[in-house]
Amino acid sequence: MSEIPPKEGSPKRAQAWRLAVPLIGAAVLLAFALGALRGPLHQERPVNEGPSSSPAHPTSEAPRAQAARQPPRTPAASTAPQAAAEHESLHATVVPVGPEDEIPSAESPNPLPQVNDPIEPEKPQTARWRLGKTERITELLDRDVRRLELERDAAVARGDAAERQRLDILIRREQSRLTHLREDLVKLAAQAAVEPPEP
Repeated sequence: MSEIPPKEGSPKRAQAWRLAVPLIGAAVLLAFALGALRGPLHQERPVNEGPSSSPAHPTSEAPRAQAARQPPRTPAASTAPQAAAEHESLHATVVPVGPEDEIPSAESPNPLPQVNDPIEPEKPQTARWRLGKTERITELLDRDVRRLELERDAAVARGDAAERQRLDILIRREQSRLTHLREDLVKLAAQAAVEPPEP
């Protein structure tokens, strides 16, 4: 088998790449470092000032100009919260209050207790009242059993044996409750018949 001859200049290319990659990385890091050093100087310049003419000795003029613009500080005024507030106010937009603006009042530390509506007295639970409630519950439960029976018929038509079995259990449980409620209805009807009329 014959070997494929290597391309001419490939070792030189490999050496060039070995040198180029670290040089490119170093150049990127240097550009990033210079940008980071120059960044805070550009951020501190006020927005409304245009590009100022640079003096012959910028390092000696800049601290004097800043000292002239800033008011003298007292030791009590140089606390950390105030420094943070000053830093925030440099970037905040202040809008003057107009005559039509409403200034919200400060919330009271002890608000007044909330007044609730009076609770209506509960009606006496007479036999007639219990009879009406039991009739309503029986009506709703009977409607629920009919719905479950329709769902069971649909499950049988689909051939879903597990769903049919689950619905059969639910229907038996609800029918047992209906039987007890109907017995209660008979007793409550007898009690309501002898009960004096409500005032």
